[in-house]
Amino acid sequence: MKKYLSNTSNQADQDVNIQKAFEEACLQLLHRIGRAKIPENRLLRVEVKAPNLCLTDWLAAQAHLPRYYWSDRQRYTEMAGIGEAHVVAQEGPSPVTGAFHQIHMYLPSNNPRARYYGGFRFHFNNCEDAEWHDFKKCRFVVPLIELYRKCDTFLLSCTLNGEHGRRSAQHLLSTLKFAFSKQAYLPRFYDRTDTPDYAAWCCLVHAALDDFKHTDLQKVVLARQTVLHARETINPFALLQRLYRKANNVYLFCFQPEPSRAFLGASPECLYQRLKTRIYSEALAGTCPRGNTQETDKVLERSLLNSTKDNREHHIVRESIMDALSGLCTEAHADSTPHIVKLAHCQHLRTSITGILMPDVTDDSLLSTLHPTPAVGGTPAAAAMRWILKKEPFERGIYASPVGWVGADAAEFCVGIRSGLTVDKTLNLYTGAGIVSGSNPYEEWLELDTKLAQFLDILTGDDSDGSA
Repeated sequence: MKKYLSNTSNQADQDVNIQKAFEEACLQLLHRIGRAKIPENRLLRVEVKAPNLCLTDWLAAQAHLPRYYWSDRQRYTEMAGIGEAHVVAQEGPSPVTGAFHQIHMYLPSNNPRARYYGGFRFHFNNCEDAEWHDFKKCRFVVPLIELYRKCDTFLLSCTLNGEHGRRSAQHLLSTLKFAFSKQAYLPRFYDRTDTPDYAAWCCLVHAALDDFKHTDLQKVVLARQTVLHARETINPFALLQRLYRKANNVYLFCFQPEPSRAFLGASPECLYQRLKTRIYSEALAGTCPRGNTQETDKVLERSLLNSTKDNREHHIVRESIMDALSGLCTEAHADSTPHIVKLAHCQHLRTSITGILMPDVTDDSLLSTLHPTPAVGGTPAAAAMRWILKKEPFERGIYASPVGWVGADAAEFCVGIRSGLTVDKTLNLYTGAGIVSGSNPYEEWLELDTKLAQFLDILTGDDSDGSA
């Protein structure tokens, strides 16, 4: 009992010290904001050192909206943001080019950590579903207030957009209270529906297999929407907290532009990373479950490495990305053989790809060329996209699309898979499977369940308040 009381007391003292340090950082930032010289028609980033704290726990406890979160796959950097300093939301015929043009017009020139966070629709020019209306064809945001971490360095920052932005930042900081939630409340889920259901899924797979015989279509990625229903409004950051603690080797993100909707995910797949002219991409295709023991896990791994179907699917993705980059790079290299990447509930074949970009290659040309990869669309890309748009029974929105950030000299985008959309009292989860010649509908359905397990696990785990 004495030891327990001592531990509790130490934790309380630590929390008080963190709170004092956070409040001091807020005061320092307010002082710097008041003295800042804001340029015309350009953003300015102001930052101070912040205490060491868990960003997801801090963001889950905040009442201010909108809220945004991003973490890279290695958790080398992460960002928790509140409010909006500037929003780029394109609705025209060329949303990719228009978005990047506007982003680079406004990006602060004084700080490489200034970034726009957001994503594009899977179908760039499709914007018909009301569920995804708030995310437009694309939507990128510079948060007004950010907690930013790079390795062991924590920063509290503010991005100013004119004098109005200064006043908004001062008001938010003056009302912002230190709070964090070790475990935000997650309601119980009482019902589940799948679109398509199993019977409709089998029909879609057989339709694709038939088209492989009669058209030039070689692969199509089919997706499923799984809707979980709760009796209370869902806090998306309660889900993010659990993903943060349980998921490994994945990008984590959560974008909540308004109270009733948020898009979040735990994606294992990098679309590309760019630092000036250096680029990294990868082929991620071919999936099997994890084993319950080291021995069975190794057996499944060997089976995946030797699977004709999975290697065919992986080869299609690898060659497609290499072909795309060959027109954008002075040189590009890919691993000679795929390696295994292990996640909590499944393992994949992954091939790393690196290159040096031509001097005139921009992020809009990169995105327009690389998306969609055959891992989320199919082959040939245009035919597969038409097939999906015509036959898939729901709108993908940002699912399986480019999600990430853009800075002055760098950018990073993951593929928005293993993701979901919260809408009031529902959680819409999305999973997909690549269909090629030889695919079995039942086995592909089981693959969807394997990929979905990451989310279902956090809903039914011991540290959750809900069940699915």
